[in-house]
Amino acid sequence: MKPRASHLLPLALLATALPAFAQPATTPANPVQRELIYCADQISHEEREAHRAKMQAARTPEAKEAVRTAHRREMQERARAAGREGECEPRGQPGRGQGYRGGREN
Repeated sequence: MKPRASHLLPLALLATALPAFAQPATTPANPVQRELIYCADQISHEEREAHRAKMQAARTPEAKEAVRTAHRREMQERARAAGREGECEPRGQPGRGQGYRGGREN
């Protein structure tokens, strides 16, 4: 019994598609590394993007630290004025807050 061309078409398509699935995903040459923005959950998307733009414009570590310090001061003043003082302070390492038992059941 001779195979029909219509039966071979799915096999041909599968054979041509397999190499694309077998190739590993490529990562960008220079992945963008974003740092956490102090009090980011208290500011708008536009404010976060403006902060990121300032950080990218700052070329030296000292200039970047000055941008961070100014942002932190502004966020602390904003929180104090709104009666939310201390809301943006870090609470420890993620996953290691109060009640963390290192995976043990005590």
